[in-house]
Amino acid sequence: MIRCIFSVIAVAVFSMAPAWSVESRPNFVFIVSEDNSHHYLRHFFEGGSETPAIEALAANGLTFDHAFSNAPVCSVARTTLATSCYGPRIGTQFHRKYQTATLPDNVRMFHHYLKEAGYYTTNNSKTDYNAAPATGWDESSGKASWKKRKPGQPFFHMQSHSESHEGRLHFNEKTFESEKTDTDPASVTLADYFPDTPLFRYTHARYLDRMKVIDEIVAKTVADLEKAEVLEDTFVFYFGDHGGVLPRGKGYAYDSGLHVPLVVRIPANYKKLVDGKRGERVRGFVSFIDFGPTVLNLAGVEGSDGVDGKAFLGAGVTMGEVNRRDEAFGYADRFDEKYDLVRSLRKGKYHYLRCYQNWLPDGLQNNYRYKMLAYGEWRDLYKAGKLNAEQSQFFQARPVELLFDVEADPHEVKNLSEDPEHSEKLMELRKRLNETVKSLPDLSFYPESYLAEKVMDNPVQFGQEHKEDIARYVDIANFATSDFETVKAGIESALKSQDPIDRYWGAMVCSSFGKKAESLGQVARKLLTDEYKVVQLRGAEFLGLIGQIDPTKKIVELVNTTDDSIFATEALNSLVYFVDHDKSGAGFDASTLKPQVSGADVPRRLPYLKGEPLEKPKKKSKGK
Repeated sequence: MIRCIFSVIAVAVFSMAPAWSVESRPNFVFIVSEDNSHHYLRHFFEGGSETPAIEALAANGLTFDHAFSNAPVCSVARTTLATSCYGPRIGTQFHRKYQTATLPDNVRMFHHYLKEAGYYTTNNSKTDYNAAPATGWDESSGKASWKKRKPGQPFFHMQSHSESHEGRLHFNEKTFESEKTDTDPASVTLADYFPDTPLFRYTHARYLDRMKVIDEIVAKTVADLEKAEVLEDTFVFYFGDHGGVLPRGKGYAYDSGLHVPLVVRIPANYKKLVDGKRGERVRGFVSFIDFGPTVLNLAGVEGSDGVDGKAFLGAGVTMGEVNRRDEAFGYADRFDEKYDLVRSLRKGKYHYLRCYQNWLPDGLQNNYRYKMLAYGEWRDLYKAGKLNAEQSQFFQARPVELLFDVEADPHEVKNLSEDPEHSEKLMELRKRLNETVKSLPDLSFYPESYLAEKVMDNPVQFGQEHKEDIARYVDIANFATSDFETVKAGIESALKSQDPIDRYWGAMVCSSFGKKAESLGQVARKLLTDEYKVVQLRGAEFLGLIGQIDPTKKIVELVNTTDDSIFATEALNSLVYFVDHDKSGAGFDASTLKPQVSGADVPRRLPYLKGEPLEKPKKKSKGK
C-alpha cells in the first residue's frame, strides 16, 4: 500500500539498524542527472543512450526498474527527496515556492540526521527547496566536496549535474542547422505522441548525447572514489532528479515525467547490509520519499518518525519484500506560471491519472517550456492540422481520468479509462487514489492563494485540523467521475454551500462537465459576485466554457483589481487558456489588462498575453 505516515514502521526499521561507531559507518554519494527519465538510457529503455559507466555501477550493485520522483519538476522533487514526505501533505508541491512551507517539528531533511550522527555532509549545489531553509550541510556550494572531511570521517555527498538539464535543449535555429550531433537523428525512436520531423529527431539525438556526458561524469566520480581508496566503503546512488526532458516529459505527471533511472552501487565492505546480489534488477517500486529512510537505515542512524517513506535497503529489508511493492503516488500542481492539478497512481503495469482541471490542455503556454524549439514546432503543426490523433492529444482537453497499460503502451497514448474491459481496474485505482489524497490529507484541494495566506506557517497541522473538510472537497471533485444527472443535485448543493471551497469545487466540477452542466448556468452566475475572488474566477471559467459569458472581461477585472499576486497568477492561467484554446476568448483586448501587482508569476504571463517579446533561447555550443 502507499505509505502516508510511516512513523511506526520507521521506528521499527531504525531500531534494527546496527549500533556502529562513527568511523565504521559507510559513505554515500548521490550522483544526480537533471531532467532525464529512464527513457533515455539503454540500460532501462530500448532506444536509450549507451552508458557504460552507469552499467558498470549496475554490475556492481542493483538496478531499480521502477523508481519514481513523485513530482515531475525539480524543486518539488528535490524537496520530496530531502524531506521523505509527500509535497501535498507538507505544503511543498508548487514549483517554485511563492511562500516557503514550514516543516513540522518532527521532520528535518534527512542529511540533518547524518550530520548529527557525525557525517561530513556536502551538497553541490542546488538548494531550491520549497520548505524552510535546509540545515545539516557542512558545506553547500559549487565547491562543496566530500574530500574536505576530517580523516576517517564518514561522508554524504550529493552532486547535481546540469549537463542534462532542459536548458541544454534551448538551442536556436542556427544551432539546429549547423551543429551536428554524435547520435544520428535518423537512428532515434521517437515517442508515439511526437511528430516525426527533422527538428524532433535532432532534439532527441542531442539529448541522447547529453546522456553520454552524464555517463562520463559517473565514470569520473567513481574513479575519484577509487583513487581515494574509499570506493568500497561508499554506496553510490545514480539517479535522475525527475523525468523529462523532451516535450511532455518534465512538468507532466505521465511516466515520462516521473519514472527515473536508479542504480545503487554496493560497496564490497558493506555488502552484508544489502539482501540483494550485485547485478540484480529490482522489480519493486521505490520513490523519492524512500531515499532518505534508506540512507539512514544503511548508516544505522535514527531519523524522523513523521515521514512518508520506507527504506528499501539495509537492516531488516529483504529484496523479496521490496519486490512486492507495486505502487507509486505522483503529483503535479504549478510549474512556474502554469497551473494544472493532476494526481497520479502507478500500480503494477497500470498508471492512473486524475485530471482535476481536465479542460486545460497539456500544451498550455509555459514560457520556459516553449523556449525549446520542438515545443513551438509541435504547436504550430497542431494549429495547421498536420498531426494525427495521438500527436494532437497534447493540445486538447483531457478526460477526467486517464488509465494506461505502461507495459503495452510505454508512451501512454492509449487511454483505457472508458474501455469496459478495464472498468474493474479503473475503479480499483480510482479508489486507491482517493484514499491516498484523503489520508495525506492533500492540501491542494485549497487554491494556492488560500494556502499562502492562511496555511504555510504550519501546513501539516492545518491539514490534520481540516482533514474532514478536505475529504469533502475530494468527494465534490469526484462528482466529475460520475454521470452528470446522477450527481447534479450534489453539485448544485456545493455551488450554494456556505463553505467557499465547496463552491470553488462545485464550479470546478461544472467546468469538468462543460456543456453537460449547462443547466447549472443560472446557479453558477451567482458566483460572479461571490465574496471570494477565487470562487468568482471559477464561476467565470465555467460560464465561459459553456459560452454564456465572455470570460476574459471578468478575468481581466479580477486581475486588475486584486492586491494578491498569487491569485492574479491563478487568474492569468485561465486567461491564457481562453485566449489560446477556447473561442469564448476571442474578444480579449490586451490593452485592458492593467494589473496592480507584479509578484508571483504575473511577470511571466503579461508579456505573452500582450504579444510582447519573450526571452529568446541563447545559442549553446555542442557539448557545453
